Amino acid sequence: MAFDGEEATSVLVWFEDNREGRAALLHAYEIADAEGADLTVLTVATQERVAGCGVCMSGTVLWNHEMKKIAQEELAVARRMLDGAGQVSYETAVGDPDEAIAEAAWRAGALTVVLPWHRNRLLEPPNRRDVCEKVVRRGPWQVIAGPQPVRR
Repeated sequence: MAFDGEEATSVLVWFEDNREGRAALLHAYEIADAEGADLTVLTVATQERVAGCGVCMSGTVLWNHEMKKIAQEELAVARRMLDGAGQVSYETAVGDPDEAIAEAAWRAGALTVVLPWHRNRLLEPPNRRDVCEKVVRRGPWQVIAGPQPVRR
């Protein structure tokens, strides 16, 4: 969904392996397909700052390593979901979600960024609530939420 008369060259979606993330992925694919745009699927491995005593640092390093593995596993799920789809690229970023999403959107030339829908924003951690607002402020793209998944 381009804006200001521009045609989308790319749509970026932040994928998480949950119902909301899967719904966002399929919605982003539909947008990209309808616009004839490329789709970039992004997973983000959030990282904790390595600091403190030796025990704390080793635990944090292990945590960060596991987060990278989870992001790679999520990317594999997205690949399976879109198996055979053309004009799709996949990438994993490390760091804060809002920064990672914005950097990936700039690289991809995205004019549309799709984020997973989230239930009650007041119950989410503050860093999660702010992702949408921060991504909006970081670039010229339009940010939309994926559809609310249907409960089964």
